[in-house]
Amino acid sequence: MFILRILERFSDYVEKAIKVSIILSMAGIVLFVNLAVFFRYVLSDPLTWTTEISSYLLVYTVLFGASIALRHNQFVKVEALSNLLPNYLKILIVLLSQLVIALFLVVCIGSPSMLIKKAILTKTVSPALGIPMANLYRLLRIGFIFMLFFLCVSSVEVIKGGMVSGDDRQEAI
Repeated sequence: MFILRILERFSDYVEKAIKVSIILSMAGIVLFVNLAVFFRYVLSDPLTWTTEISSYLLVYTVLFGASIALRHNQFVKVEALSNLLPNYLKILIVLLSQLVIALFLVVCIGSPSMLIKKAILTKTVSPALGIPMANLYRLLRIGFIFMLFFLCVSSVEVIKGGMVSGDDRQEAI
């Protein structure tokens, strides 16, 4: 039980940090898109880098937002059949689906390896910002690692408490 409390506190801390970074990322998207519009249509001197940074921030927001959704079991799902089943079968279905998702995430964590190696060898950088592409590919891996971490936390909570819906942990950011 002590280890579970530590895991829950650590995951709560990580979740709060990710939520803050997502808010900052969304604010960055708003800022850079408005900056691009202002420079293009008001000053008639478009910035070349705003689209690229907005795209990277959007990918970051989606990756890390998905990890928070996994933590709270908030992805879209069809529950018509599972609602007819007894609670122990619902829990079994949830755990089996989380196992399939975990296997997929393990594949996703390993997938950027070749991209990272190739980007390091060729010293590829992003066109407008000059960011090493290896760092951007590593960000994909980190996002998938957080997804897997929160999926594991969610699985432990399901096993521990028999939770099958995402309604029990509704929190405001």
